[in-house]
Amino acid sequence: MQSIKTYFADLSQRLGLADELIVLSPKHRAAKHPMQLGEVQDQTEHYLDLSSGAEEGKGIFTGIWGLLTIYTAILMAPALRLEGELANYLSVVGGAFGITLTVFLLEVFWPSSSPIRFNRRTREVYFQDKDKLYHVPWDEAVAWMQESRTVTQYTGAMTETPLQLLLQRYGNPEEVIALRLNLPMGRTAETQGMFWEYLRCYMEEGPWFDEQGNTVSASNRKEVLEKYRKKHKTAKVHLKLNRDLVRQNIMPRGRMWATTVFEVFMLPLFYIRDLTAKYARQRAAGNQWHPLVKERCRPDGPTTRLYDLEVAEGLHEGAEMSAAEQAPVSR
Repeated sequence: MQSIKTYFADLSQRLGLADELIVLSPKHRAAKHPMQLGEVQDQTEHYLDLSSGAEEGKGIFTGIWGLLTIYTAILMAPALRLEGELANYLSVVGGAFGITLTVFLLEVFWPSSSPIRFNRRTREVYFQDKDKLYHVPWDEAVAWMQESRTVTQYTGAMTETPLQLLLQRYGNPEEVIALRLNLPMGRTAETQGMFWEYLRCYMEEGPWFDEQGNTVSASNRKEVLEKYRKKHKTAKVHLKLNRDLVRQNIMPRGRMWATTVFEVFMLPLFYIRDLTAKYARQRAAGNQWHPLVKERCRPDGPTTRLYDLEVAEGLHEGAEMSAAEQAPVSR
C-alpha cells in the first residue's frame, strides 16, 4: 500500500496540514464510545454499508410531488359538492398522482451510487464508481479528519469536519482517491471520532456490540437502528422537544406552535421521501458491485483480499502474502 502512504504524506505536506489533521487508525480507539450516524445503510454479520453522499437527497422529489398531490386532493374536495365537478376533480388529482408515481419510479430505478462497503470476512473496504473498483485493506487503512469553522452572513457559524479515507483502484494501485465517508456539515471532531469508532468496533469487535463497543453474542441491529430512528427521524413532529425549549426560554411559545404546525404540514413529504429511498436501496442492492466483491461478501466466498490478487500479479513491488493468503486465489 505504498502508493496510499505516499499520497497521504504528499497531501499533508503540500497543503500544510500536517499539524491540523487528526489521523485515525484501525488499531487505536478514536473515541470513548461508538456512535452510529445515519450513513449506516446496512449492517450484517459479514459486511457494513455506508450510503454515499450522492444518495442523501434520494426521494426528495417524490416527496414534494406527493405532498402537492395530497394537499391538492384535500383543497379541491369541497368542489365535489358541486354538480359535474367530479370529472374535473379526478382529472386534476389523477394527473398529480400520475406525476408522483412517475417521479417515484424514476428515483427508484435511476442508477444509484454504490455505498461504501466494509467487509469483515476479508477485512477490506470497497467503493465502486461505475466500472472503477476501489479498495483498501482495513489493517492498512489511512483515514483522517480536519475540523473547520466558517461564518457567513447567510448561515452564521457552521462547523464542518470531513472524515476521509484513501482507497486505490483495483488493478491500478497508482490511482488513489480520497473518499468522504459522510457529509461533513454540522459534524464535529468528537462526533466523527465516535462514528469512526463505530466502524472500527464493527471490524475489530463486531459484528454486534453495545454502546460501549463491547461484543454481544446476538444481533442488536434492530434495537440500535430503532433508537437512532427515534432520535433522528425526520418524518415526525418534535412536540416534546419544542416544549422543552420553551420551558428553557430558548424558544418563544408562538414559534413553538408555528414550528409544530410546519412539521405536521411536512409529514407527508418526509414519509414519502423515506419510503422512496428505502425501495431505491433495495432495488439497487442486486445491481451493484463487481463480481469479485459480491463473492467475497458471501458466507462461503473466498477470503483472499483484492490486495492479495494484485500482489499475485506483481502490482505491489516488495509485498508478500501471508501463508494463509498464498492459497490458490479465487477470481
